[in-house]
Order: sequence, then C-alpha cells, then structure tokens
Amino acid sequence: MTTKTTYTKTVQPTDVDFSLRASIVSMINYVLETAGVDADIKGFGVKKINVENHSWVLSRMALDLYRLPNKYEKIHITTWVSDYGRMMTTRNFIVTDENNLRIFAAVTQWAMIDLSTRQPIDLRSVDEYGQFLCNDPSPIDGPRKVLPINPEQTVIHKVVYSDIDFNKHVNALRYLILMFDLLPIEIMSSIKPAHIEVNFLHESQYGDTLTVSYEQRDSTWIFEIKNQHNIAVCRVSIKWED
Repeated sequence: MTTKTTYTKTVQPTDVDFSLRASIVSMINYVLETAGVDADIKGFGVKKINVENHSWVLSRMALDLYRLPNKYEKIHITTWVSDYGRMMTTRNFIVTDENNLRIFAAVTQWAMIDLSTRQPIDLRSVDEYGQFLCNDPSPIDGPRKVLPINPEQTVIHKVVYSDIDFNKHVNALRYLILMFDLLPIEIMSSIKPAHIEVNFLHESQYGDTLTVSYEQRDSTWIFEIKNQHNIAVCRVSIKWED
C-alpha cells in the first residue's frame, strides 16, 4: 500500500479561455498529466511499459467541477490509485486552491493495452503494480455508462495529424474539444458547477471521419462521436448545476 501524492501547478495563460479562467479541457489535461507523472515516478508509467510495447489508455472518467481557477492561480492536485482489477485500474484526483477548497474532483479508469494487437492486457499478469494501491476511496462516484442519443445538431471532423497522440490514436482531450465547440458561447462564458461523465468506447485513427452530435435534455447536454462505420467512439454527459 502507498499514500496519496500532491503536485502543485500554476495556471498558465495558454490554459485559460477568454474568461481568463482555466478551460474545462485544461483542467482535465492537468489531472491526466499528473496521472502520467505520478505513474512514472512510482515505476508503472508509460516510460517503463512502452519498453514492453504496452501503454495505458483512458477508458472512463467522472468529474465534478466546482469552479474554474483563474490565470496564474496556484492549484494543488492530489492523486492516488484506489483499485486494481483484472482489466481496469482506478485513479482518483482532488484539485484544491490555496485555501484548501475543492475546485475539481475526478475518478478515472484505465486499461493497459498491447500496442501491437491494440488489445487490453490482463492486469493480473503485472500484479506488482498493485503495491501502489491506496486505502482511501474515490472522492466521487465512479464513471457510469453514457447512453446513445437522438442528435439535435451534427458536425463532421476529419482526423488529422494534430489529433493523434503517442498511442497513435485520437487524443482523449481532442474528443472533448470537438464536443465543447458545439456548446453555445453563452454557456462557456458563464460556467456553472457541473458533473461530467466520459466514456471512451473505441479508437479513432488518422484519416477517420468523425460525426460529432449532441442532444440537450433540460440542464444536461449529451454528446456522441461516431466514426465513418457508424461506431460510437466516445460519449460524454454534462449536467450543469444551479
């Protein structure tokens, strides 16, 4: 067993939007970067497992957003792994400000894949990573399944060079950017607290044609991205709170 680890970061101008606050995508990027740094430090990150032709891929996320930090604000990101199963491992995050007030919380689920076959690896074959489990539970409920939608608006996106990450598929943040770009600017200029569920369902690769759609249900916006074969590759639910 191990303990939680906290990392400190300052919100940079490149990570804020026109409101001079960190964007939601930037906040998610902060926690994903922290996951990579923490895993590398503890000896089970991509620096180590890439040598074995393996990599970590994000499967699901659940996020609670309380507020967005301002440009140059210092934030503290605490992370720990709370579960290590046959196919998935669960990593948690709590982001706080200088007054120790919570501004963001997340639960993420990860799978390890073989980069040659693109298939998941039974984590029991690398159970030594289980030593990094922490006894503390997740700060919020774990990710849930996001159901298909009846699209109200659709845009088409061709996967290009800048969409692809080191795993040679579309970067997780790129999906979110495509979805958030469908939201009215009024929503993005007055961000409320929100609960966000993210399901990554299938890989997209260079040259794929993606259809990005949404359906609004009261205060909840549900997004779906499908590829040219009509296969859903990502679904996201955003419930804005009063």
